[in-house]
Amino acid sequence: MPAVITSLKDDHLQQVRALASRTGRAEAGGCLLEGAALITQAVEAGATLRFALAAEGASDPVASLLAGARVPVMVAKESVLRQAVRLNRSVSWLAVAELAATDDDQPYGDFAVVLDNVLDPGNLGTIVRTAVGLGVADIVCTDPETDLTSRRVLDASRAAVLRARLRRYETPVEAVRDLRERGFEVVATSGRARTLQGSVPLSGRPVALVVGNETDGVADEVLDLADHVVRIPMSGEVESLNVGVATGISLYELRARMALASLGVTVAELTATVSDLRDSGYVGEDAVERALTGFTAAERAQFQGFLRRMRENLRRDE
Repeated sequence: MPAVITSLKDDHLQQVRALASRTGRAEAGGCLLEGAALITQAVEAGATLRFALAAEGASDPVASLLAGARVPVMVAKESVLRQAVRLNRSVSWLAVAELAATDDDQPYGDFAVVLDNVLDPGNLGTIVRTAVGLGVADIVCTDPETDLTSRRVLDASRAAVLRARLRRYETPVEAVRDLRERGFEVVATSGRARTLQGSVPLSGRPVALVVGNETDGVADEVLDLADHVVRIPMSGEVESLNVGVATGISLYELRARMALASLGVTVAELTATVSDLRDSGYVGEDAVERALTGFTAAERAQFQGFLRRMRENLRRDE
């Protein structure tokens, strides 16, 4: 039976205390996970955990999972754990996770989300979780204050932050300029935009989606640098959406439009093609399969769903 940790002077608890601040997390290259649920999500996300701490007498929901991941587990007095994380409520499980190191030379993927002064931890976590869920790994922070490694963001993201490539720039303008130099097509969101995002003419290049502050939106100097400024169509009495919800809608729709743009054809041309196939009595499934060679499963599903809806509309017109 391992000895129970009873002092805050223990090295593991000293490491935990150092992760209380953003500076400490950056220097240590790690972050703190609290609770069995978040620890489970982190392990399932493939994160590397340095060690875990269980309160003496705590229930044992993750021990086998941690053993399978070869994560060392220590036992500590519950009161000492509570002091280490400066909480008044009880603490049963803690773990320290590695933050993925992002080299400036590490290549970007084909889509990046740029955060222009998004402040709320819940929104930040939702954006990261949605982005990672839709296959977007590059999350770009554009000011020193944005912290994606806090407990609240980690909780809201369900540990998806640990699967993301976190990039950091001093200002949004610097971020957008660098991404444009890297070949990205910059799409910024604004409730005042004239262009609906569903009709934005993407070129097929990688896309950087800029989302803005909960109150002020994307800064004007960033809008001026964007290749496209778009809005989500709204109806009724609702004038705007929560930034986390809006980002999810934009991510999904722009990813679908990227798939179409990479085919090198417009929606009108695709509609005409399907119409010709209908007139000839052939729906062209083999042709679609050939056209989608090299696409990911998600992109194939999106495009095939688009074609299915077009065929249904055409049949209704007959």
